[in-house]
Amino acid sequence: TVAIDGDKLYVTPGGVNNNVIALNRMNGNLVWSSKGVGEKSAYCSPLVVKLASRTLVVTHTESHIIGIDAADGKLLWSHNHPNRWSVHANTPIYHDGKIFFFSGYGQGGGLLNLSDDGSKADLAWFEKKMDNRIGGAVLVNGHIYGSGDNNRFWMCLDWNTGEVKYEAKGLANGTVIYADGMLYGYTDRGELFLAKADPSAWNLVSKTRVELGTNQHWAHPVIQDGKLYVRHGNTLIAYKVK
Repeated sequence: TVAIDGDKLYVTPGGVNNNVIALNRMNGNLVWSSKGVGEKSAYCSPLVVKLASRTLVVTHTESHIIGIDAADGKLLWSHNHPNRWSVHANTPIYHDGKIFFFSGYGQGGGLLNLSDDGSKADLAWFEKKMDNRIGGAVLVNGHIYGSGDNNRFWMCLDWNTGEVKYEAKGLANGTVIYADGMLYGYTDRGELFLAKADPSAWNLVSKTRVELGTNQHWAHPVIQDGKLYVRHGNTLIAYKVK
């Protein structure tokens, strides 16, 4: 999918020549094309990072996470991050000069420290347990919450150190979003749950099942105006949560 910032639309077709491109979102005209590191696309929606002196486009390709200057498409840095199937479907998370990147199939996730101008990225830590495949993660008050893939549990990591604060079993892996101190999770077995965003321990508040719809339980929930929206195949379901 795409990321939009102002009049620019960023997308990753992949390949050798037009690896990552920027389009004018009003008329579709090409603004710039970047060769990146010449790899295939990896299902990742790009992340736009606004620094004091530069805006970056950060995305995963086949075996790397890359940082591109949003002004002209120049490749600034890359970090090797392969996995078994070259699938990196999670948008990285940016906070306070650092980028968290992660993917599944046992690969794991790590934290990159950006230089002040975004031209360099150095690895601060790496944790194989956080190998989420497609469900994403959330950053809340200095802690990362999400589930694994090969690692079949939900977990909490310290943002700065990568320390695993807890591991919790009993629910399938899946997607997670955050609102008002609570984690809203939707697992690949159709479980919809509410848990407190508490780094000291896993604290499940309630759960139910998504019975309507078809096929895989892979969609990401959305909260808007006090309603939680969940799509399951051919069905969209709304829950009143506030």
